[in-house]
Amino acid sequence: GGVGKTTLGRKLNKICAIEQKFDCCAWVSVSQHFNFEDLLRRIIKSFGFSAEKLDEMNEQDLERYAMNLYRGVNIWWIDDVWHKEDWAILRRSSPDNEKGSRVIITTRIKDVAEGSDVRTYVHELRFLKPDESWQLFCDKAFWNLRIDEGLEKLGREMVEKCRGLPLT
Repeated sequence: GGVGKTTLGRKLNKICAIEQKFDCCAWVSVSQHFNFEDLLRRIIKSFGFSAEKLDEMNEQDLERYAMNLYRGVNIWWIDDVWHKEDWAILRRSSPDNEKGSRVIITTRIKDVAEGSDVRTYVHELRFLKPDESWQLFCDKAFWNLRIDEGLEKLGREMVEKCRGLPLT
């Protein structure tokens, strides 16, 4: 982790919401402990539906309810998927992309990304090169101001410890 998958996804989700390209945008995190019923509840809640009604529903009711949400064009952002099996369970309730809806998942596991769908495009984020790391650090820490030798040495040590992760 730490390459910026979630940060990039959140920024893109915000753009989608602002530009109103989709009728509804849902953002949910999965993590290692996948709970389908809980995930469906959180997806439906993110579309603005009452939590009280959802708490009374079982998994089958939630799945049917979720399927009825897809009359428009929706986008789901499913963050931090750890297992192919979790995605397979979730896929049966995901929006129909024939209408233009999309499901975007972030994962640190290549097999999960590649096995998500036959029409999948997998974008792999890479670690930053040393010069890219240094430039990012300078842009954020020094705002292109002139820095003294001691600060530069300390900054370079910090950047080296990040090992290509965009931690600023």
